[in-house]
Amino acid sequence: METIIENPKAPHKGRTIAGVIILVIGGILLIDQLDLVFIPHWLFSWPMLVIAFGIYTGAKHNFKNKSWLIFVLAGFAFMLESAGLVTGNLIWPVMIIVLGIYMVMKHNFYPEQKGWNNKS
Repeated sequence: METIIENPKAPHKGRTIAGVIILVIGGILLIDQLDLVFIPHWLFSWPMLVIAFGIYTGAKHNFKNKSWLIFVLAGFAFMLESAGLVTGNLIWPVMIIVLGIYMVMKHNFYPEQKGWNNKS
């Protein structure tokens, strides 16, 4: 019998990954309630959920699509802001600048894939 892990093209792969994530979160919450191990408070903050969603989205598409990176970076930015390491006045301009640099660099690195400078 072939499992979903052995055959990645099997149906319901996303549902299995989501189930494993829910099991891990439930186990961590149970450990935290039983005071067996110290769990940092930031582990269950909303910025960490944004990061987890980004990683989940990336894993679901084998990290081929770069949209997962936006969620991860936004989650880290909000986590830095909630920790008081940077202010909100600084985060958004920096994120917009980084997005602009990414768009410009992506445009310049892959001109042959877009049909630019095609000498044939």
